[in-house]
Amino acid sequence: MPYKLKNGIYSVRCRYPRCTFHTQMEVQRNIAGMTQKDVEEEAKKLVRDMAMIKHDAMHGTRHTLRNPEIRKVSGAYELIGASPNSAAAVAEDGGTTYREYQKGEVILKKGENAAAVCEVVSGYAYPVRNKNHRYKAGDCFGAAALVAGQSRTADIAAGTDGTRVAFYNIIELSKQNPKKARYLFNQVMEDTFKVIRDLEVSIDRLEQQVEKEPVGR
Repeated sequence: MPYKLKNGIYSVRCRYPRCTFHTQMEVQRNIAGMTQKDVEEEAKKLVRDMAMIKHDAMHGTRHTLRNPEIRKVSGAYELIGASPNSAAAVAEDGGTTYREYQKGEVILKKGENAAAVCEVVSGYAYPVRNKNHRYKAGDCFGAAALVAGQSRTADIAAGTDGTRVAFYNIIELSKQNPKKARYLFNQVMEDTFKVIRDLEVSIDRLEQQVEKEPVGR
């Protein structure tokens, strides 16, 4: 699903020695892209062009604006087409998308590109093939997103109406909030090990059942 930028404000500083140019530019044009990164790149290009015009009007006779420092001060990425109740938006702390689901609605679908790690904010979620394995508020899932180019390995669904889930881009989050990124990484790995342990227990039980069954003649 594509994204768009909302209320984007960027800080621009000239890197030329002793240049005093340091301003903020507001992005009013409608910018959209298939990923958050696409939107960010287009927004920065636009901001750079806008800042260059303003800079040259002030300092053009001495130097031009080359390789400026551009930083997003505020703004959010929104999913295009998201319903008002989904509250899908990306916060300023590294790219966090929040969505709300109804009971039984699929949060992650097996085979989809794994682009984000998930954290349950409220309600709970569960793997469709193992409803006893629940993700409560504060629990994380989506380990496939920790490896580039991976796909989701299971369907995850909401266990109750109003289940709210945060989607984190770990790469972006690690730049802005490394402490939170480490926490999510540890939580997801703990869940992965728990799934492996549960699978080992199931295999042991199956082997014991097979051993107890009489061998056919």
